[in-house]
Amino acid sequence: MNFIRKFIGTTTTDEVASLPSGKLFLTRSKQSPKGAIECLYNDAFASIKQTNTPFLYQLSIIKVYQEGESEFGSNSGFDEDEDEDDDDENGGSLGGVVASGRSSSSLLSNSHFDSSNNSKDEWIFPLNEELKIFKYEKSDGTRAIAWNDLNGDLGDRFEFIVDEDIRISDFDSFVVTIYKCLYENKYQESSMRLNGMSKLKEFVYSPKQELLNFDDSENSENSGDDYEEEEEEEEEEEEEEEEEEEEEEEEEEDEEDEEEEDEEDDGEDDVDEEEEEERNNETYKDQKEQLSKHDTDSASTSEKENSDVEPIGKVVYSTKKFTLHLFDSTTGSFHLKSSFPELKLIDLSKWEYTLYIKGENGIKINNILSRNMNPTFNFEHLSFIFNHYSVSQDGVTANSWLLKFHIFNDLVNFQNKFLTLMYETLNKKKFGDQSEQDYIVDAFSHLDVSSEDEEEVKKIAEEEEEEEEENEDEKEEDKDEEEPEHEAEEFNEELNNFKKKNRNTYLAVGYKGRTFVARGDKIGVFSQGNKNLNYEVTINNVSDLKGNPLDPKKMLLHQEDQYLVLSNPALNDKALYKMDLNRGKVIEEWQVSETLPLKSYAPTSKFAPMSNEQTLTGISSNNLFTIDPRLAGVKLVNDHTHKAYKTTNNQFQTLATTEKGHLAVGSAKGDIRLYDRLGINAKTALPSLGDPILGLDVSKDGRWILATCKTYLLLIDTKIGSGQKNAGKYGFEKYFDIDKKPTPRRLALQPEHEAFITKQNNKSEVSFTPAYFNTGIDKRETSIITSTDNYVITWSLSKVLRNQKNPYQVKRYSEKVIADNFKFGSNNEVITAFQDDVSMTSRRNLGNFDKILNTV
Repeated sequence: MNFIRKFIGTTTTDEVASLPSGKLFLTRSKQSPKGAIECLYNDAFASIKQTNTPFLYQLSIIKVYQEGESEFGSNSGFDEDEDEDDDDENGGSLGGVVASGRSSSSLLSNSHFDSSNNSKDEWIFPLNEELKIFKYEKSDGTRAIAWNDLNGDLGDRFEFIVDEDIRISDFDSFVVTIYKCLYENKYQESSMRLNGMSKLKEFVYSPKQELLNFDDSENSENSGDDYEEEEEEEEEEEEEEEEEEEEEEEEEEDEEDEEEEDEEDDGEDDVDEEEEEERNNETYKDQKEQLSKHDTDSASTSEKENSDVEPIGKVVYSTKKFTLHLFDSTTGSFHLKSSFPELKLIDLSKWEYTLYIKGENGIKINNILSRNMNPTFNFEHLSFIFNHYSVSQDGVTANSWLLKFHIFNDLVNFQNKFLTLMYETLNKKKFGDQSEQDYIVDAFSHLDVSSEDEEEVKKIAEEEEEEEEENEDEKEEDKDEEEPEHEAEEFNEELNNFKKKNRNTYLAVGYKGRTFVARGDKIGVFSQGNKNLNYEVTINNVSDLKGNPLDPKKMLLHQEDQYLVLSNPALNDKALYKMDLNRGKVIEEWQVSETLPLKSYAPTSKFAPMSNEQTLTGISSNNLFTIDPRLAGVKLVNDHTHKAYKTTNNQFQTLATTEKGHLAVGSAKGDIRLYDRLGINAKTALPSLGDPILGLDVSKDGRWILATCKTYLLLIDTKIGSGQKNAGKYGFEKYFDIDKKPTPRRLALQPEHEAFITKQNNKSEVSFTPAYFNTGIDKRETSIITSTDNYVITWSLSKVLRNQKNPYQVKRYSEKVIADNFKFGSNNEVITAFQDDVSMTSRRNLGNFDKILNTV
């Protein structure tokens, strides 16, 4: 789990840190007549190396050649020994960029790039303050490092744009290493004793104040295209900030001295930590002074109800290197509550752990680790957010807390420990092997799209944009209309009779334009218009062949939407029922097995219901099999396709199939297995995050798996990554390398949004309905839909994959949502079943959650 490269003592010319892939550009000032930007290396490797001169480091950018490319005149084919010798020679003559005789306009000219210390395949820069090196994020979400071109014109800069497959943690670690190199170069002493960023701040060029309101923060950050325009303004702000910091440090000098004397016996390291905390919290002084009485009064009930006594148990982790903030839904931002809190993770025994936080003003939070915390790590803002619930006579109180860490490494250390304990809490066993650890860490991290997959994401985004444009054209036609519902049939007597008893329990959407809603022993049939649903008929008194009332718990359209396959475990958990939709009655009863209770069933392939295919795929707790209704007697096909596991605790409970018939199976234990056919062992087994899999959907090509857990979704990329034996294949067909797992993304509501919903509905946690992709024969999956309580939620797949802001949209209703899905062949029309109603609406009627917060 430790995915940070440590800054450690190195030998001469050792590589201290590296970024294995990126692009090198020269960006000129807008006043330059030579052009705006020039790509120097389209594929490059960045590293920081220590030279023979003490405390002197180099930033090296090396061109990377693909196989066979070096044949065309390249002299890059260096080996490590030769490269290190070059570094040694460069070590003593570092007054600027080591590229003598180079002009800005001739970067790619070999005649200007032929010094004894360089080749056209490597750029070497001495790490000193003159470079004014800094990091930033471009408008498209990619990360970059920029620094001055000391031999170029005024305003010229180099940019190293990091490839999308580089982890954020590795990028940030690389930048921190640069700061440490600058520290050593300036003060001629080792940075090993530095525990945080307090003494490295002076090397952070043009720092921006980190706002806790994420929306404002992201809007205030410059994209890579804008940083030059704001350079002068940022320099002025930096000078003002430095002056203010100096004044504040003088005012607090006496207080710091007293604190250091009190902690004298704790050793020098503790003193450094105290200084670090003091300095890092200066940013929040003004916010603390401006806290209103309203903020204090709105502190959660849970603060008061938590015991003053710290839980008894073994402290497995503790830290004071953060500040504590509480989300205020009225302002849509986090407010500082404690500048010097203390956090402990405590082992209560029997796989139970608690998060205990104590701060000023009597704040005490005692939160048992559980799934409803909705833990979210934001490395861009060095923050951890979680929800805390307390139950009293007045109902459920939900609060969203934010821990703002001072330095990157502290957040990573906390994440490693927290996720380990969360895994053990949910699974009641020790944390797994390295591949499982990486899988779980990835699920809680913002993963960037690799360069090789960017084309796929572009296609998803383009198709989504095309549909949005079509929808906009429709919007112009009916922009003055109310949201479409089935109002034309609202007073239909038969429809009212359909609504009289019970509640809606299940929704099935057909490809021929009809929708079916189960309600007790009745099924309502609705036709899908262009903009609304129209009630057609009610199938009353649904019953088995013996006349017993049948209350469908699941419905599957079958054989060109002419039949419904129903199940009712309460009536018979080993049987299915075939209903003829033209006659409106059950015509066949299929006894699947005499001994195996049927957990779930699905079509043999994703679009099989559009054909006359009669067989189905079924699962029991430990078995996978084919269901063939043409067989006499028991319908389970007991041949080589029947996979019966010897273990009796697999707890299979949900499944989904691809267009080719490949199969994904999810269990109550939370693991997912991928098969290319029945009757064999799984090609891929995905570890559990500790929560049962309640629903599964798969993209038609098998690239994406969408798993529904109670409080979050999992989007899993089954494509086997480069560098593996079966690279480019999907996990249904081929194995991942033994130490590799697919890439998961955990989709959840922002903790503050989840806390708002639970507070409004007086619940202790959200509960997602099974999520689905939009689907169609000629349609690419671009959107995801689910619901919780009275909210419908859709995610944009391209925004999720690119880690873009506001990836989901919501719509709030007055009635609880039972199920929802997209209209077949559309990513815009959303069909929703409520407890007592059914509707179809356009996605354009959904909006950002902030709109809901603003209406409260």
